[in-house]
Amino acid sequence: MAVARFTSASAVAPGDAVYVTAGGQAQRAIAKNAAQASVVGIAMESGYAGSLVPVNLDAVAVNYAGLTPGTPLYLSIVTSGLLVPYSGWSQEFAVVSGDSYLTFVGRCVSSSGLSVEISPPRLIAYSG
Repeated sequence: MAVARFTSASAVAPGDAVYVTAGGQAQRAIAKNAAQASVVGIAMESGYAGSLVPVNLDAVAVNYAGLTPGTPLYLSIVTSGLLVPYSGWSQEFAVVSGDSYLTFVGRCVSSSGLSVEISPPRLIAYSG
């Protein structure tokens, strides 16, 4: 299991997907632009601006409840740090009505565990 510690740019909670800002700080990720959609890992503990937060880069994160094993999860377009199934992502995409990024973050392995398997964000152009 690879764990990195980052100074947090703002509040994060266990289970939040985070990216690294240009200043090298962890921030809750969101699928609105390429930089913010480039998930580096999952926050393992709560943090606030300026605190050190451990981030799970590649192992099973157990910060969840109510997951369906086998379900792939993606970064939300509308809620920072949140992971959603593809059906949720596509509903958000329809509401946002603009270009967004599809970032696969991992696959549910139990009702509380997510295998972190991050893929680079893919631009999905809106053609409404």
